[in-house]
Amino acid sequence: MFLNLAGAWVRAWNWKAAALSALFRAPIFLATTYKYGWRSLSLAVAVEIAYRVGTSGVFAAFTQAIRDLQPVWCAALLISGAVPAVSLWLDYLLHLAMHTPNLAKGILVSLIVTAISSLFNWYSMCRETLLVGQGQRSFAADLCRMPALAFGFVLEPFLWIARWTRRWFASGRPHHGD
Repeated sequence: MFLNLAGAWVRAWNWKAAALSALFRAPIFLATTYKYGWRSLSLAVAVEIAYRVGTSGVFAAFTQAIRDLQPVWCAALLISGAVPAVSLWLDYLLHLAMHTPNLAKGILVSLIVTAISSLFNWYSMCRETLLVGQGQRSFAADLCRMPALAFGFVLEPFLWIARWTRRWFASGRPHHGD
């Protein structure tokens, strides 16, 4: 069963997320290894691009598959916790094997980017963007939607707090000082 599920993720490999991930992750290792020489820099960047192209598409396929999972907190936990943890652990092991200099800094920055980008991918996929397969739009159409999606993604925590507060006050709960 697990092999069938894993095979489905590989077949549903999300090339859009893989391309964007490689584009945004390579500069992290470029910045953290530039002072160690051209050879170290180019190896670290090449390793990161190859890793991200290969794995980010699989992780994004998983995100696409569970984007409508209920309860929402379960999907959020998987996408913001499990996916980045597995992804970064594998990334760390690969860079360790390749003797990437300044690895701790590169992995730390990558952790932050992974957590945010995993949530952004989920947010985008819930809004029918960055999808592959059935229901997909062109990559160009997805890229055109990115500024509005990024703005909405940044606003989302504030909107969630506003909705929660409005529901809480509408429920008739007593206020402090009443």
